[in-house]
Parts: sequence; structure tokens; C-alpha cells
Amino acid sequence: MTKTYFTVIVCVFISSAFSQNVNYTTEIVEFHMTGCDDGAGSDEEPTWKVYTRDNISTGWEGGTCHFTDGNIPIVYIPSSGTVITSKSNTAATLIDVRFEAWEDDCDGGSGADRCNFDASCLAGIQEDDCLQYHDPLAGPFGAYSSIDFRNDPDCSWNTYTFSAGDFGVKIRIRWEYTDFTAGTNIDTCGNTINLSGAGSGEWTVGSGTGGTFADQTDPTTTFLGTAGQSYVLEWNTLAGCPTTNSDNITVNLFTNPVPQLEADQNPLCEGEDITFTAQEGIQYDFSINALTNVMQSSGSDTYVHTTIGASDSIAFVVVTNSDGCSVSDTLVLDVLPKPTPSITRTGSDLTTGVYPFYQWYYNGTLIGGATSQSYTATANGNYTVQVVGTNGCVGESSPEVITNVGITDITEGSFSVFPNPAEGTIYITSEENQYKVCLKTLTGKTIAFFDNAKELDVSHLSNGMYVVMYSSDKTRSSRKLIIQ
Repeated sequence: MTKTYFTVIVCVFISSAFSQNVNYTTEIVEFHMTGCDDGAGSDEEPTWKVYTRDNISTGWEGGTCHFTDGNIPIVYIPSSGTVITSKSNTAATLIDVRFEAWEDDCDGGSGADRCNFDASCLAGIQEDDCLQYHDPLAGPFGAYSSIDFRNDPDCSWNTYTFSAGDFGVKIRIRWEYTDFTAGTNIDTCGNTINLSGAGSGEWTVGSGTGGTFADQTDPTTTFLGTAGQSYVLEWNTLAGCPTTNSDNITVNLFTNPVPQLEADQNPLCEGEDITFTAQEGIQYDFSINALTNVMQSSGSDTYVHTTIGASDSIAFVVVTNSDGCSVSDTLVLDVLPKPTPSITRTGSDLTTGVYPFYQWYYNGTLIGGATSQSYTATANGNYTVQVVGTNGCVGESSPEVITNVGITDITEGSFSVFPNPAEGTIYITSEENQYKVCLKTLTGKTIAFFDNAKELDVSHLSNGMYVVMYSSDKTRSSRKLIIQ
């Protein structure tokens, strides 16, 4: 890879990969001279020196003297002394370049003076000229930015060219990560993992069915395999690296459960029970409204949530299988509000709001045929109404207590009933000779009607409370009767 540098301002961003130490080598590729004719013939005598330093070891290294003779333009490729510096296990990220070059007229041969610049060697008549001295040429305050060498490929020679006046140099840098490892063996759930290798290498699948890498040369790349499969992943040194290594890891990808959270009914009415089911686990954690609000944690794949609330909006389950893999699933709940009827009383008349369906109850017992918006109470007791809303949900009112309608227990009057409670036969006494007796249920249903009865057989009646109605020309009264 060849790069030619220009004078620019570079902002360097160091990635997490730079936290790894590296080995690197800098070498001279060639020198060149494009001008500086000394006027004393066509033969020129250039001399070059190049140094490098990194941002960890800040001292200059290199500086070997290279020279040749020739006609410009001159390209000189040295055959020895081309290694400028070589470092191992360094955290360096930047490399600077120092450069010296001139046309040597004072010593056109190979003497020691050839490697030293002389301002004058013949009393000002002849001198070394066209000196270029840059400390640095590439680096802080230099004409070029520092070489951010880790941004270029590892394990390959990357080339950089610099010029100063009539002289120039081409160098190359090869680097690799110092540490080399495929990481540790991995047991995980699902089909995707992030690897944790280090070094300059390339991933391949050694064994296992299928499998791909997001970036085969990234030690911490993402591997996509098949759940339920085991793999051996090999991490081998990149071609071109000076150090050869090989390592591998075993990866076990376990299958995640697929919970498929379901409910026996949804939507449902507020106050109803709902049964949730899931699958593919040995442990199930059911929650309502929040994952942390666990309602049941057990090995059962079924959970019955009683009396669902209007504010219950979402259900969760976390299913864990025998491999220890856990997956959550959610189910949005559609909880319909139940109607809230109320009873308005006018005398014995009871009325509720407008709904599609009604059913009235007396003391908790359904009143046959009482399916209208209004009902007239016929006996003292507790009355409620159950309605069905437009959404199909059922709601019930609070009780309306009736104490002065239909029947009245009197402690004085013209008749009495005994025994009370009764089991088989009841007896009636009266101060009058002509009267009528009517036996009714609390809902007003007539069971028997007698004239001037003295005793009644009630052994065939169900246990409970009844009403004995008494009437004559002089009085009308009633008694509550308990049959047991």
C-alpha cells in the first residue's frame, strides 16, 4: 500500500484495538534527488539520512548515511542499512520522520566527509549545498503529519513518501499485534457471539456446520452460527506477518426456547380469570404489567390469574430451558371494563340505567322474569341488579335494602303461627272465625291458599324463609316463617 503525504492537519482517533501492543519495523525503500545542479558537470553527489521515532520511545533512531553519484533526476535504492528501527511489544500508535539531505561537493568520493555537511571546503569557492534539514519532517510542527500507522493494514508493508526541496525519501512500515490468542471457549445461547481473540490473524471454521464471520481478520468480530451446533473456530496468523501463530476455541451454541405466550381469552372482561400458557422450558416466570412483578415462578407452563384488573395491560413470561437459556415473551392484554349499575328507588319501584340486558336478584337469588330496567319490590330484603354492558361484560349493583314494603312482621294482632322455626306442621290461631291464609316465598310466589285454616303441612317445602299472609274483614297482617 503506497501513500503520498501532503501538508494537512490530522485529528487522530484511537480505537479500542489500539489498546493492544504491537511489533513494528520501519525500513528505507529509496531516496531521490530531482534538482540542485552544482554547475560543475552533470555528475551530482547527493547524501541522505533518515530517522524515525514513535510516540512512546521519543528518541530518534536510524540516521544511517546513504549516498551515491549520478545524473539528476536520481533514484537511489540502498542495498544495506535500510532498517531504520524495529520495536516489539510497544503501545506506539504514531511514527515521526526526521530527514537530512544535501548535494556534497566537498567530498565527491566515499570519504568520511561525505556524510557531514560542509558549508565551505575551498575558501568559499566550493561548498556542499542545497541542504535540507527537518527535525521533524513528519510529526509535530513538521511539514507532514505523524504516520498513524495502525490505520493501515497489519502484516503488510505500507509505503510512505516524503519530499523536502530537491530531495526525498520513501519508507515502509510493517506491523503486527504482539499478543496472539483465539480467546477462551464459549458456551452461549442463540446463534450469535462476539469473539474475544487478539493478534493479527484470520478466522476460519475448523469444524461445525455452516457459520460466518462479520470480519474474518477482526479478532473480536461477530460469529453467526446455527443454534444447537458446536464449532471449533481457528485463528491463524495473517499472511505476511513476521511471526507465525495458530490458536483455536470451541464454541457451543445452545438453542433458545420459543415461549409463545398465549391466553385462553383476550380480550376479556374486568374481574374475570385468565389462563396463560407458554412452552419449551423447565422454569417459567409469569408476570403482570412488569417483568419484575412475578406472579408465579415454577416449573409449570400454565398460570391462572384470577380477577383481572382494568389496569392490567400486559403479561410477561420468562422461559428457561434445560440448557440454561432464557427468553422472555409478552402479550398485550385487552381488559374490557365491566358496567357499574346503580339502583334508584321510588317507593317500592327500583330502576337502573340503560343496558342491553338486566336480571334482578332478591337476597342473592335470581327473580324469575325480572329482566327489565325496573322492578317493583314485593317483600322486604336486599335487591340487586345484574346487567350486561355493550362490550358484553357483566356488572352488578350494590344491594338496595327494602324494609317497609309488601310484608310486615307485627307483634300484636289477631293471629299467630307456631312453631317457628317449623319442620313438618304449623298451627294457626286467630281471634276471628272467618279469615284467609296465604303462604308465599320471599319473592312473592304463592305456594298455598286456605280459608280458616288451623294447621298446614309444610314438610314438603325446602328449608328457608317464607311469609304467612293473614287477612280478614278487620285486619291484614303477616308473619315470617322459617322452615328447617
